[in-house]
Amino acid sequence: MTMKNGTKPSPPGGLVDAYMHVGSPRFGTTEQALETCDRWGIKKAVLVLGPGVPDIRAIYDAARARPDSIRTVGVPFGDTAERRRECVELCIEAGAVGVRLQGNEPIENPAILDLIGKAGLWVYATDPLRSAQHAAIFSEWLESYPTARIAAPHFLRPTTAPLETADAERLVAHPRFFAIFSRHGGVGSAHRYPHTDLRPWVERVIELCGRERILWGSEYPVLYWRDERIDAAVRWITELGIEIDEPAFAAYAANTADALFFSGSPPTARLRELPEWLAGFTVDRPVLIAENGPIALPGDVYEPLFAAFHAQHRPESSMTFSEFCVEQLRVRAAQLAE
Repeated sequence: MTMKNGTKPSPPGGLVDAYMHVGSPRFGTTEQALETCDRWGIKKAVLVLGPGVPDIRAIYDAARARPDSIRTVGVPFGDTAERRRECVELCIEAGAVGVRLQGNEPIENPAILDLIGKAGLWVYATDPLRSAQHAAIFSEWLESYPTARIAAPHFLRPTTAPLETADAERLVAHPRFFAIFSRHGGVGSAHRYPHTDLRPWVERVIELCGRERILWGSEYPVLYWRDERIDAAVRWITELGIEIDEPAFAAYAANTADALFFSGSPPTARLRELPEWLAGFTVDRPVLIAENGPIALPGDVYEPLFAAFHAQHRPESSMTFSEFCVEQLRVRAAQLAE
């Protein structure tokens, strides 16, 4: 896809990714995230801890490794409101410039919102229009804390209905609300790529935000789980058919995020000893790869797998074929880790 003037969609100075994940296990190590930046021409990035993975060491290491080109965002974690707040405090101490909030966290744990607001940091709100109450809370928060800001990852829907309320318009039109267009392949589109049913939403968001408040995010490494690529995620907005010239595209994919996150000095990062409940966190959620469709096994892969499964499968066996395939991958993964 080319721009209106015939050029390929790529900012001349490199990309600035407003939404990459980090955190092991599940979302990858700091080193893997930084290598991804280097491979794909991402000159600067915001690394965000994923839900349920409070790998504070990862964001601390990232902030120290590349203080001029990496910013980080933490998450709440813990089985009580007090622990979740403590986790946020530790993330901020480790250099985080904001906190990712999802679901009913802003309603059930308003102390975290106050903490972020008083520090003048970012809320990364994954579904700020979840309800009228959510939208109102976030709007009031922006008014209460004049140096705080909201970024909304995955701010895409196949219908404009969530935008068509007074509370939603008030929030999205706020000058310190920023939409991140990420996860285009995982927000409920009923169409194949480039998901043209998302276009009315994108056009309406641009009307409310202006082009100066839309940002690009890859959602690395989760986009790999949908068999997507970073270069395709970059050019998606142009392939959707959105009217955008080269300067506007450069602002969307790099310059706006650069100014927002990197115009000042990097935050101080300090890592103190973590409490055991946080240092010893575990993750037992599986990763759903190829979540938008089945994995197609070529015949030369399927035949020996099926033959081996058939040879050991008996009426008393409870293992399914997919579970058998995972076990074969487990053996190979152990070999790769050697």
